[in-house]
Amino acid sequence: MIEELGEVQQDALYAEPGRPILVTGPARSGKSFTLVLRAARLIRLRLLRGKRLLFLAEGVWGMEMATGLLGQLLTVEEQDWVDVLPFNDLFRDAWMRIAPDSGKQGLTGVLHRPRFHVGSPKEFYNTGVHSVHQEATFVFSRAFRQSPRIGGLSERAARREFTDVLMEWDIRTLDDYLAQPRPALFGTLSDEDKVELWKRVFGPALTEMANRGSRRSARDCAAELNTVADLVRAGGKANKDAALWAGRYGAVIVDDAQNLAPSALRFLKVLASNGNLVLASNRLETLNLPAATLEECGIDVRGRVFRTSRNYSKASGALQAYARSLLSGQTIAEMDGTPAAFPAPIAPRGAFPQERTFTDREAMLDAIAAWLREGYTPEKSFNACLVSRQEAIQSVLVDGLEARGIPCGPNPSEEWVMPLYTQGFGFHTVTGAHTGGMVIVLDDWLDAQWDESQNEDPAALRARAQWALQALHATITRAEKRVLIVSSNGLTVAKLKEEAQ
Repeated sequence: MIEELGEVQQDALYAEPGRPILVTGPARSGKSFTLVLRAARLIRLRLLRGKRLLFLAEGVWGMEMATGLLGQLLTVEEQDWVDVLPFNDLFRDAWMRIAPDSGKQGLTGVLHRPRFHVGSPKEFYNTGVHSVHQEATFVFSRAFRQSPRIGGLSERAARREFTDVLMEWDIRTLDDYLAQPRPALFGTLSDEDKVELWKRVFGPALTEMANRGSRRSARDCAAELNTVADLVRAGGKANKDAALWAGRYGAVIVDDAQNLAPSALRFLKVLASNGNLVLASNRLETLNLPAATLEECGIDVRGRVFRTSRNYSKASGALQAYARSLLSGQTIAEMDGTPAAFPAPIAPRGAFPQERTFTDREAMLDAIAAWLREGYTPEKSFNACLVSRQEAIQSVLVDGLEARGIPCGPNPSEEWVMPLYTQGFGFHTVTGAHTGGMVIVLDDWLDAQWDESQNEDPAALRARAQWALQALHATITRAEKRVLIVSSNGLTVAKLKEEAQ
């Protein structure tokens, strides 16, 4: 296996432990494989000095890849020194095991086979669930009863600003808020807008929460992980359960780290003993906001960034060429702050994605069913794997396709249909897999992610369209054979690109 690695992969594999490492590169450039080999090397050579290794993956595919390869590379005894977990298993478990109302003790046991939790309302990803604590909710409701917009934002947009910026970055003063670089959500807020929001909503909400002693419960996961990180730093002196985390892991290795929010990165830094934190990232594949650089999270990877470029893909060059064209002119920063690298151009071969729009949903479903039947034989395991955060729309698609003779199931087979109505945790469970046939349904794709009241803001429209194009790019890079892009409401890729300009 080592002989198959490129020069950059070998450099990342043999880099001395003791400082954080970042491995970046386009899809299918060998990042995950390199991380598994590094995990095996740390264990086999006893470089962790009797401590465990934590390997985090995003979902099912990453879990299967990691456990399968580690099972080949390590003995049964050596496997006992590795914990392989999906992101959310760790983050939810960290809080539940330390929460005062939990009677559970210790950590999740050693896992040699994949274990996966379906997304829940406390999903760690920023998936449009922007709840705030009850005391803060009262403040928001009172303020927006007096005015439909404050600081240029509707109530929904203001709640997102509060949770994804103030809570995520633990901002407590107006000066800190004004100094905080703001993600590109709903356009750009001026300092005057921020002052108005702070005086009328954010400041009173934080004061009310502090008076009630609920500051740390304001955001579902960020505040909780901040608390756990503080407890782990203090070790057994502050909390006996937190003492079980302190010093447990000699290294933490994270695949698809671009999908982690800032509080998660800060938490993992605390878990990684002696700075042994290894991250693999491709910002071209993430939809999550707010995006943070590692430096902002206190993680120093200067001189330890390894950029892979070799392409191990079997996908059609036409699909990759199409995906590249979607983001032409856009600059996306990698986790170390440098521009994310696009994959090297490949000579187009095979078919470019087909794009069709229809006058009604029934015609669209007819076209999807016909497209999926192409090349299908009864001997193959086949079903349409439907992924959508909007259950009502998903059930319509399931019923419609099954009525047309297309079996539908929750897990992928050799062909998929993937309706991406909006950013949601369903999207993240499939991005780690390579698909044969992929259908992307653009209908109402953006409604749940972006506040409709911002449609009059040109900057918000551009940001929304750029996000949509990035989502399409991240999706299509996972296609192995062919892609169909459909809608029944007239939305096309060309319209998205026009809006982004």
